[in-house]
Amino acid sequence: MIVLPTDTIYGLSCRWDSSAARDRLHQLKGGQRVAFFVSLVSDREMAYRYAVTPSDECRELLDVAWPGPVTAIFRAREGAVPDFVGSDGTIAFRFPNSPFLQELVRGVGVPVISTSANRTGEPHAESAEDAWSVFGEDVDLYVDGGPQEALPSTLVDVSGDKPKLLRVGIQALRGLQIEGEPFKE
Repeated sequence: MIVLPTDTIYGLSCRWDSSAARDRLHQLKGGQRVAFFVSLVSDREMAYRYAVTPSDECRELLDVAWPGPVTAIFRAREGAVPDFVGSDGTIAFRFPNSPFLQELVRGVGVPVISTSANRTGEPHAESAEDAWSVFGEDVDLYVDGGPQEALPSTLVDVSGDKPKLLRVGIQALRGLQIEGEPFKE
């Protein structure tokens, strides 16, 4: 288990293909945490290994938004993802803008789960020190990237024919057509 600075907020992270690590992550988060997690990918190709390639319109959005603080909900490629994928057959990926995170995920070789570094229902950690005060020695490694006071990522569903904005986060998708309307802050 590791706490990492992302291009949005600090994340509590582990390999996505380890059920023991995911179980441990659930325990650390506490509360009624749902099984659905966002996973970081090193590039688009890694996402498309596990997810159905989205429509042309959705790919155009990702061409503008990735790499960056935008989480995309994809249709999962059947038989290619671990059993933690939501019951609706979707999976959430984020291609971070951080070269450090891209290289880390590339080195791991599979997506890396990243969920906010906090207990369920509590504010997210804004520093490695904040995360330590919550998790202490229960986390194996803390990477200190300085203060992270950002909003969580913008969340967009690209599992259908057209992109659908689900949550406005740190990155505004100015000028893009989402649900037939240009996105405005």
